[in-house]
Amino acid sequence: MNNASFSFRLSDHLKKEAFSVIEQYGFTPSQVFNLFLTEIANTKSIPLDLSYLKPNAVTLRAMADVEKGDVEIIESSFDINNVMKEILKKSNQE
Repeated sequence: MNNASFSFRLSDHLKKEAFSVIEQYGFTPSQVFNLFLTEIANTKSIPLDLSYLKPNAVTLRAMADVEKGDVEIIESSFDINNVMKEILKKSNQE
């Protein structure tokens, strides 16, 4: 099996924190990265909890509005400014 080299950038703080945890488990960073990539290759998925990416109720409602066509299409930045002014005007009246 041929070996390949891979490098990436991360903050010093993240490196210190993560590598400390890795070493507490008795692994080297290289071993953990190999385990992680092997799991991705074997399962064809990322082995992390990405549940925070699930849309909340407000986002789901907005998505439903888009599907129904119940949205206002904004064509330009000028239109965005006008829409924002209207929203501010309405919120100040409440």
